Amino acid sequence: MSHKKAVRRQLFVDARIQGALVVRAILYWVLCLITITLMLLCWRILTGPAGVFYQHFDEMWFYYGPALIASFLLLPLAIVDLLRFSNRLLGPFLRLRRAMCALARGEHVEPIEFRRGDFWKEFADEFSAVVARVQGELPPPTPECDPQEEPEEPVSAVVA
Repeated sequence: MSHKKAVRRQLFVDARIQGALVVRAILYWVLCLITITLMLLCWRILTGPAGVFYQHFDEMWFYYGPALIASFLLLPLAIVDLLRFSNRLLGPFLRLRRAMCALARGEHVEPIEFRRGDFWKEFADEFSAVVARVQGELPPPTPECDPQEEPEEPVSAVVA
């Protein structure tokens, strides 16, 4: 039996969160460009020959324009990479959320396995163990891991 590789086809799995990440990345990019431009302008004014203010912008464009154009060209690649990376974070939570909703509706839920490269793999194992317990597929816990067991030392509250 051959296993097909599970490939994500959607770039946005949670548009609200991923959209906020994209907006924030673009905001950081714009702020970085503004900061670099102001720093270069101040440096040119302090160290360069005296001249009219707008003349510095013309010279800066001549020297640093290609770098600005390159950053414009690389920004979409960085955004796509950010979205793909966030898929590895948000995709598993979307699957967990769907499984929790199905479990809350009383439906049978299969153990969850995340895709290769996804984060939170141990979370899927722990969730699958909880699902198995809730669905009655696991025996009751043994005494050494019983959460109802009393602590060895009493816990006292500190009143300020």
